[in-house]
Amino acid sequence: RFTADTSPERLSAIATEALAGLSALIHKHAVTYPEYRVLKQWLIDVGEGGEWPLLLDVFVEHDIEEVNSTRFRGTKGSIEGPYYVPGAPELPARCTLPMRDEDRAHPALVLRGRVTDLDGAGLGGAIIELWHADDEGYYSQFAPHLPEWNLRGTIVTDPEGRYEITTIEPAPYQIPTDGPTGQFIEGAGWHPWRPAHLHLRVTSPGKQPIITQ
Repeated sequence: RFTADTSPERLSAIATEALAGLSALIHKHAVTYPEYRVLKQWLIDVGEGGEWPLLLDVFVEHDIEEVNSTRFRGTKGSIEGPYYVPGAPELPARCTLPMRDEDRAHPALVLRGRVTDLDGAGLGGAIIELWHADDEGYYSQFAPHLPEWNLRGTIVTDPEGRYEITTIEPAPYQIPTDGPTGQFIEGAGWHPWRPAHLHLRVTSPGKQPIITQ
């Protein structure tokens, strides 16, 4: 369970502005009772369908990350997304991610770089957790046909902070469209696609963690 050191005064201020903004929107667009009832049921469906993490990751977390990234120097962060799973197999600085034989038939992608502190000094022993979709857009742990840690790894940088990770090119994919989030996107005439990307979560003792894509 998560907690936050939020004072009652700060909570009241945020909640008051959020409700005022919603009230202004309702008046501006003259929202009808039928529209309100649809919204109310949709919010219930999002909860019952377990899609609040998906909805918030897609539409809200980017703004949270944008605000919080201004507090720190260094690499700009990005959202973690809903597919992070801790505990992936530990691998050396130069490695190949766990993958199926059929994955090896696809074009290889080699990601190499260096983890440094703000002064440019290499951070040996830094931890890079890397995960991404396969060539069909599926993530292990969330697709039953994939092995448990497919295309996931916990990489430890060399003494100079360097790494070289061989994997395959991920595919772009659609976020789930068979639930209330997908119904909302379709109803608004938006698209559900995400571009191909890699997720990285980088940590080192005494340093601010970075999650990026």
